[in-house]
Formats: sequence, C-alpha cells, structure tokens
Amino acid sequence: MNLLDNKSANRLSNLEVFSFGCGEISTNVLFSITTVLLVFFYTDVVGVSAAAVGAIIGVSQIFNGASDIVAGVLIDRTETKYGRARPWLLRMAIPYGISFVLLMTVPAVGEFAQLIYIFITYNLLMTVVYTMLVIAFSTLMTYITWDQKERSRLGVVRMAMSPLANIAVTLTFLKVVNAMGGDQSAWVKVTAIYALIAMALMLWCFFQTKERVAVKDNLDGEKLPVSMALKILFQNKYFWIITLYFIFTALYMTFNGTMLTYYCKYLLNNEEMMGTINMAGQIVMLVGVPLTGVLLAKFSKKTLCILGNILIIGGSLMLPAAPDNMYVVMLSSFIRGFGFSATYALIYIMIADVIEYGHWKTGIRSPGVILSSASCGQKIGSGVGSVLIGTIMEASGYIGTAMVQTEGAVKTIYRLYVFGVAGIALAMIVIMLFYHLDKEYPAIIAELQSRE
Repeated sequence: MNLLDNKSANRLSNLEVFSFGCGEISTNVLFSITTVLLVFFYTDVVGVSAAAVGAIIGVSQIFNGASDIVAGVLIDRTETKYGRARPWLLRMAIPYGISFVLLMTVPAVGEFAQLIYIFITYNLLMTVVYTMLVIAFSTLMTYITWDQKERSRLGVVRMAMSPLANIAVTLTFLKVVNAMGGDQSAWVKVTAIYALIAMALMLWCFFQTKERVAVKDNLDGEKLPVSMALKILFQNKYFWIITLYFIFTALYMTFNGTMLTYYCKYLLNNEEMMGTINMAGQIVMLVGVPLTGVLLAKFSKKTLCILGNILIIGGSLMLPAAPDNMYVVMLSSFIRGFGFSATYALIYIMIADVIEYGHWKTGIRSPGVILSSASCGQKIGSGVGSVLIGTIMEASGYIGTAMVQTEGAVKTIYRLYVFGVAGIALAMIVIMLFYHLDKEYPAIIAELQSRE
C-alpha cells in the first residue's frame, strides 16, 4: 500500500491552504442557515408545527447518516485524474446551489402537503447533495498530504476561516430579508444570493487544490469490500469515542444556534439581535481557532477540548444573573465561542488521527468510510437535537404564528439555551476523558513509517 509519494512531504503553498479553507466557508454557508435559521423559518414564516419540523429533521438525519457511509464508500472507490475525493467537489457544486434554494420554496398549500415538500427537499439537499459534498471535502485533507504538521495547518486554517460564513449569514441574513419585506419571497431571494457564493467558493477550492496521497485499498490493489471496510470500524476504539464526541458537538451547535434566534425574539424582544450576538461567538473564533493551533505545541488535543468545554459551561451559567440583558447575553456568546474554538479547530484533525490509528491497528486505510461514519454521528446529533427542541417546545405550548407566547414557552426557550447547552458541554468533557490517542500517536506513526 503506497501511502505517500515523494512530493507530499513538501510544504503546501499558502494559496492551496487558503483555497481549502474557502471550501469550508462554502459548506458553512448552508450549515449556518440550517442550524440557526431553518427551524425558525419553517415555524414563524411558513407556519408549520415545531414538533412536525423537528420530527422531519430527526427522521431525515437517519437517512442522512446512512448516506454518509454510502458517500464514504463511493469516495474510497473513486479513481479519476483529479483523485478520489476532489472530483466530487466539481460534481456537486451546482446541485448544491440549486437544492439549497429549493429548501426555501415551500408552496402555499395545506400543512400536510407542505410537510411532504419539506421532507423531500430537505433530504434531497442534506441526504444526497450536501452529504456527498461535505464528506468529499472533509476526506480531501487526508489525500492532500500525509504530513501531520501540514495536515494540522490545513485543519486549523480551515476552521479559522469557517466562522466567516457563520458571521456573514447570521449578521446579515435576517436584516436583508426584513429589508426586502420579510416574507417567504425575501427568504428565497437572499438564500439564492448565498447559494451562488457557496457554489463559487467550492469550485475555487476544486481548482486550487491537489491530491498527493496515492492509496491502494489492499495489498493486491483491489477494491476494499464494503463489508471489510465496515468491519474494521469495530476494531478501532477511538472511532467510537470520536463519533460519540461528534454527536454531542452537533447537539451543541444545534441547541446553541437554533435556540439563540428564539431567545432573541422572546427574551430580548428583537430577533435581529441574533446576528449581532451570534457574531460575538463567531468572531472570537477567528482568534480562538489559530490560538488553539499554537497551543497544540504545549497541550494535547484532549486537554484543549476539555478546557474549551469548561469555558462553554461558564459562559452559559452566567446568563441566569441577567437573562434579558443584551450585553450579558453577548458576553456569554463570546465566552461560549472562545471555548468551542478548541473543539471546532481539532475535531477533524482528531478524525484524521483516528484514521491512522485504524490503519496501524488493522493494516487497512479507509479514510472515506471512517470519516463518513464519524460524520454520521454529527447527523445523528443534529437530528436528535432538532427532535428534542421541536418536541420540548411543542409540549411547552409554543406556537410559531402566535403574537404572544405563553410564560411556559418562554421559560422553556430560556432553559434550553442556558442549561441545555451547559449540559451538553459537560457530556463532551466526560467523553474526552476516554481519549488517549494523543500520547499513543507518535509511536503509531513511527511504526507505520517503518512498515512502508
């Protein structure tokens, strides 16, 4: 198995690293809208039930998780002049933009028909197009270089650029929508603008990156059977740990993002403040993510993730002192964002480490399957989060089209945003206590290199 050609040890150009980061911005344009604004759009603009929307997203994430694994297998079996992962960026860029816009064009028909449309378009985008695009993009890092320093550089720059999309979307989206009338037509038009930008950035990423790691699936050079690829996952203990961590990472992002819009509307009485408050949590990541990269020289990934989650808990538990004070909420978001920087910067680097552990453990390297299976955990977390939010809010008496919400509904929004997020961060700390790969990794890489 030839893992690395001679050129792949060279330092990557700044242009290529930046262009790879542009792909992250592209994927995060959609991710920001779906995690922060989509449920709000369905309940308060289209007017469908919060519980129904939560159920649709939750069920869809089951299909979405399965499609992750299919996407990973397809990537591992792809062989083109562009490589294995990279060609899928070109193939999916335009479908990405089109299906993105379809998500918002819910027809003005009966609620049952609207729910069917939401189910179909959500799965077309998230289960088929977005899954294939994101799995290919994430796997691409393992094919650009095998060098750990360069891979960490790619990962840190990628995640440092990631908040730019979130800031741009959440800071401007609702303001532009409201300036254009605030109706569904305005949502469609603004989404189309962001979709074009996302498509262009993904195409730029395709043209400016290169795959250098040449991989055969086994010693005979034949395709790795799907059954074997899935079997080796059970022999990789760190795969299960990082997948569980991925689930709670997605839970955090879903609760933190989705509930912020409701929190601003019903506790701060200004839904447009969502953009400003969210920006406080995102802009600090522009500092926190690169700082995490610097701190890696002295601290392990495990330690940095634990410390970051402690900050998330502290930022959350300061809110009860002044829950309706805009500046306190903004400071809380700032601290949460700084704490989350560690996980955000390191999660995909840890997955890449898990891939090499699996190769060392089993003798087989299957980055597409491992990364897609771990990403499946992200979809599970996002789906579970949406179901929990929709079900709990529906039970509290929340009605999206109502002019005034009940006291119970407002208290539920508060508790989910404050204590729900803090509880998720606590669970992430517990998971990280079982992750010891940082200490084992140097010896693993040394043995892999000696085998080659």
